[in-house]
Amino acid sequence: MSALKNWFGRTTLNARVWMVMTVVVLGLVGQTVMSGVESRHVQMTQLADTLEQHVTAAIAIADAYHARAEKGQMSDLEARVAALDDIQAMRWSNNTGYVFAFDSALTMRMHPLRADDIGKNIRDDKDGKGFHQYVAMLEADTKDGHGMTRYTQVMPKTNELRDKISYSSWYKPWDLHFISGAYFSDIDAAFHAQLQRDLLKSALIAGLALLVIWLSMSSIRATVGGEPRDAVHIAGRIAGGDLRSDGGEYAPASLLGALERMRGTLSSIVSEVQQGAHVVATTSAEIARGNDDLSQRTQEQASSLEETAASMEEMTATVKQNAENATAADRLSRHARSEAEKGGDVVGEAMAAMREIGDSSRRIGDIVGLIDEIAFQTNLLALNAAVEAARAGEQGRGFAVVAAEVRRLAQSSAAASREIKGLIAESGERVEIGAALVEQSSGALRDIVASVKKVTDIVAEIAAASAEQSAGVDQVNLAIAQIDQVTQENAALVEEAAAAAKSMQDQAHSLSDQVAFFTVDGTASAERPAPVSAVERAAHDLSFGQSAPVKKGSDAWAEFA
Repeated sequence: MSALKNWFGRTTLNARVWMVMTVVVLGLVGQTVMSGVESRHVQMTQLADTLEQHVTAAIAIADAYHARAEKGQMSDLEARVAALDDIQAMRWSNNTGYVFAFDSALTMRMHPLRADDIGKNIRDDKDGKGFHQYVAMLEADTKDGHGMTRYTQVMPKTNELRDKISYSSWYKPWDLHFISGAYFSDIDAAFHAQLQRDLLKSALIAGLALLVIWLSMSSIRATVGGEPRDAVHIAGRIAGGDLRSDGGEYAPASLLGALERMRGTLSSIVSEVQQGAHVVATTSAEIARGNDDLSQRTQEQASSLEETAASMEEMTATVKQNAENATAADRLSRHARSEAEKGGDVVGEAMAAMREIGDSSRRIGDIVGLIDEIAFQTNLLALNAAVEAARAGEQGRGFAVVAAEVRRLAQSSAAASREIKGLIAESGERVEIGAALVEQSSGALRDIVASVKKVTDIVAEIAAASAEQSAGVDQVNLAIAQIDQVTQENAALVEEAAAAAKSMQDQAHSLSDQVAFFTVDGTASAERPAPVSAVERAAHDLSFGQSAPVKKGSDAWAEFA
């Protein structure tokens, strides 16, 4: 088995493909023949089923007439004759198919084509090969009630000896054996015709497959550029680290050409990787030194931030205290403003009351004037009454006394009204003076309210500014805390970067060792220059100068930036 594998492995791709194609063509032909044989077997089975169906139909006719005879509708002989006549009339397949009958004594009882043999014993009849076919049919029916018999017989049309198959069934009520047969010639002809067609199709398919294989092989060879084993050999060399050229020339569009280009590209890349690994090792060392310097500067900056944070905490406490005092002053000024506004309202009410008092004094003065006028009129009336009483003499003496008393009362009323009027005038003057003073107080209170309002607004602005300042200081504290956190994170990142630089340096050495596995041409490294200058420039940009400690009052932010 191993020898066969080795022999098959040494064959070319063309030989392998043609061997596979030969097997496929042979398999296709074999499958076609087997399919034809299977189809012939199916047709034979169908033919046997058809013969059985015709014989079954004949027995059904005989059974129907026998049933009528049993019922007395006709005699048994009449039933047999009528049944055999109907069965004899059964024809199919262009009148080539028919049913005949004989009894168990092998006496022919009905035959559509051999009327002369009716009533004749056929026990000794033989086929073309000396086979007693009727005896075989009788034996099969006697054993199983029905059977299938194969034999040979001369075809009427061609007078040629052909294979034939007949189905027989025994109808016991009348002791008749009904038989129907058919020649194999139609099936064989159809089988051979179908086999020829299938073989022709297989030949066409095989020819088309051969054409496709030939075109595919041409395309594959053009694509591969040679034998696949050559591609395997080149790929094996590359896998083994040998990137040197074998001196072969291959088509650019082929697989071997692509492998050759890949080898050249890998050779150039490996050369550059070797140089790059050396540059990376050098650069990683410089990065490590720069990270150490940056770590020191970050630690110094962290200390400065801690001092700044402490100062900001003290300033935050002061600003918060100022904000609280401003808020308290704002509350007191608002309260003073409210009280001043209430005083203004009270003064306004007092002014209204003074105006009402003045109005009342004027009304009282009017009433007193009216009383004075009434007293004056009463005095005149009393004087006239006294004159009239004097004229009346003794009779008017009492009336004169009354008139004198009325006059005295009128004069007293007039004096009282003048006194009241003087008091009212004096009260009015004082009310006017009080109203003027109240007006002055109201103006002063309005000025006080306006001043208190301005003070309140200023204090509110101071309180708002203090609150904003406190919030701003909080934001500054938060920013400083964040900067401190970022600084701490930067310090950690610097340490990680230093570790990464060390790891990168180790990886560079490991990469150099791994790349040393490949063997390249002596001219491969000279095809493309290594980008050393760019890497060295990047390493130079990452270097840091000596840092100085941070002093109080110095611009730590600029130093850190």
